Amino acid sequence: MVDFSAGAHAQSLTPDPGAWRPMSYVNLQTPAPQTATYLDIWKDAVEVNNRAYKARGDLRFSDRNAPATEAHFVIWSRTKSVVLSILNTVTGCTLKELRATAGATVKLCPLRIAIYEGLQVRTLDGGRACFLELASRAGGDSGEPNQAVSYASYDVAAKIVKTGVIIDHQAVDGCSQNIALYPP
Repeated sequence: MVDFSAGAHAQSLTPDPGAWRPMSYVNLQTPAPQTATYLDIWKDAVEVNNRAYKARGDLRFSDRNAPATEAHFVIWSRTKSVVLSILNTVTGCTLKELRATAGATVKLCPLRIAIYEGLQVRTLDGGRACFLELASRAGGDSGEPNQAVSYASYDVAAKIVKTGVIIDHQAVDGCSQNIALYPP
């Protein structure tokens, strides 16, 4: 991921923003240049999560962040960039659904939308959204690949990001959302 402060015009336009695409995931435990944008969006929530671990006496993460992962969908235009971001932490999420046979857990987690226009950034609270967490496959597992995906698309005319989660070829109830990027 590129530094957003360089301006949206430095990036390629999102090809066919209305096409459904899988969400991208990053681990926020160890800060890195590739995750800086997402960590910046969630800095306050990551710090709250860190303090909660320390308050419980869990000091394993004193040299990095406590467990935190993030899923995002980015839209690039000529004048701005929009990042829809969902943060997965123990302190910020609640369990929605567990599908052990698919190795998938769906959580309801906080959602933020960051709008970058040149050097200006507006960050909006988007409520809660579904976060798909997949179990790691054991080495040598010859089973079918995971049949679970979290996805998004952007309706340019309506200025709405559409999201959803599919597990075993079925939409997860309550995870299909239309998120307006601008008030009507």
